[in-house]
Amino acid sequence: MIEAFLESWPLFQEGYLAAILCGVLLSLLGVMVVGRNEVFLAAAVAQASVLGVALSLTLEWGNPVVLAVSLSVAAALSTAGRARRGGGRREEITAWVFLGASSLAVLVLTRSPVGMKSVQSVLSSSLLGASTTEVWVFAIMTLIAGVAVLAWHRRLVLLLLDPVMASAAGMAVGLWSTVIAASMGLASGLAIQCTGLLFAFGCMVLPALIARNLSRTVGPMFLIAPATGLISVVTGLLLAHAYDFPPGQLIVAILAALLVAAWGIRDLRLRISG
Repeated sequence: MIEAFLESWPLFQEGYLAAILCGVLLSLLGVMVVGRNEVFLAAAVAQASVLGVALSLTLEWGNPVVLAVSLSVAAALSTAGRARRGGGRREEITAWVFLGASSLAVLVLTRSPVGMKSVQSVLSSSLLGASTTEVWVFAIMTLIAGVAVLAWHRRLVLLLLDPVMASAAGMAVGLWSTVIAASMGLASGLAIQCTGLLFAFGCMVLPALIARNLSRTVGPMFLIAPATGLISVVTGLLLAHAYDFPPGQLIVAILAALLVAAWGIRDLRLRISG
């Protein structure tokens, strides 16, 4: 199995590398999403990106990536702005973005069969269609995210555990929230164009949820989540190549199964300790 996979590497190396890098990058950012209980926000940002693709195709505005990423960043920043002002309507805004983007994406493409097919391909998975440029972009973003987590690990943990205490300690919570939201929107928007919505959303939330159930504290989640994402992506690529399965869907299925196992481990730990 491994030998056959390695033989296919020269043909699909860009797709493999993009999937691995996206898995690690989105898993890292997903810790912030899950740690702040904003899983639904990740879905809303993903749908905003799909709306960007639909609008770009309908209006013929050139490369769909530009508008897709712009809308995903805007969707993420909309809740960050509400958090900065201390508002309590973040869930309402998130629901509005998700439902509005989902419905509008279909409506604007009602009379465009070609565009609808393009959006459907984004909604599924396109792991093997990555370019060298996309691989470099994700490599740089993953490196930046990793260095940022190492440099500001304690501040990020404090921000997740107690934003009020973080503010009292001198952290600009509003600015931190804005930067995190913009990073999530940018990474999510780019990943969806390269790997598909299912893979991007799955890697954003599932490894972090697994890490939260396996870890007793927030800190280790920044290690467990990307490790889980990396192992799951590599395993999924190997199995998909060996048994001719769609790689994106298989990777998400593996992560979903691991989350069920993590729930079982957490419940067992609670029973033993209780």
